[in-house]
Amino acid sequence: MRGLYLVATWVAIALVGFWIWVRDRKAYRRQKLIEQRIRPAFVPEDEALDELDLPYWRRVVVPRWQRTMRILAQKVTPQGFRGELQRQLQIAGIKLSPEEYFLYRLGAALVGVAAGVVLAALNPLWASTLRLAAPLGLGAILYLLIGAHVNTLAQRRLKEIERSLPDVFDLLSVSVEAGLAFDGALRRVTVNIDGPIREELLKVLADMQIGLPRAAALAALAERTRSQHIKRFSALVAQSDRSGSGIGTALRTQAREIKAYRAARAREQAASIPVKILFPMVIFIFPAIFIVILGPAVLSVLALLH
Repeated sequence: MRGLYLVATWVAIALVGFWIWVRDRKAYRRQKLIEQRIRPAFVPEDEALDELDLPYWRRVVVPRWQRTMRILAQKVTPQGFRGELQRQLQIAGIKLSPEEYFLYRLGAALVGVAAGVVLAALNPLWASTLRLAAPLGLGAILYLLIGAHVNTLAQRRLKEIERSLPDVFDLLSVSVEAGLAFDGALRRVTVNIDGPIREELLKVLADMQIGLPRAAALAALAERTRSQHIKRFSALVAQSDRSGSGIGTALRTQAREIKAYRAARAREQAASIPVKILFPMVIFIFPAIFIVILGPAVLSVLALLH
């Protein structure tokens, strides 16, 4: 009987503790929501209202260092590659200027050179050519690896954008045919879709909000992505702006064309699989089959000859 009372006491304590935890959890969520709502009305404690209230390193040292690095990056970045670097970084989704990116690549190359010098110092038995090639080789490898990584990110992001274009055009056509304006349809698409295409459409909306015509904003999107479908889409929007015609039906037609194009590309790639698989079969599979089939016969012939 005493044990039953003890168990009942512990259960009651647990229930009271759980009720207190639920009550405090609700109060915490309510306080968190209130804090998020009133946060924009207050100045953070680490941000001073007067510049003179900031420490010396934030007022003088940090701005001077940033200005020096910006000037150095502009000096070392090749002039002819800035536009292409800017487009490549935008496609890859990297929020860096071409100068900063090129400076990071040079820094990585210098790190590789330093690592090669350390390796050469730790191995005095290496030949002189190897001791010279190690720093240069490591620096060049790191420099090229960063460029290859950015190219891979850009190609992957472009493929994701191309893959999501049919859904974007379907949503645009449905929204336009439902009565929304083109700008509202774009905003609706950015709400209902995710991925790199959402970021690019948000950039288009931002360009349109600062006064750029929508045809020019879409042309800038086509220039960034180098997509033929988006280029035709921007031309379609420009034509509708000039003629005043609706674009809902045209958007749906273009979505069907993109789907048909993707299906044709898939059939083409499927048809090229036998040709692509021929070389791995000749190099790797056929020798193993020949060894399994002709191996015992060759061993028997060798045994007879000897």
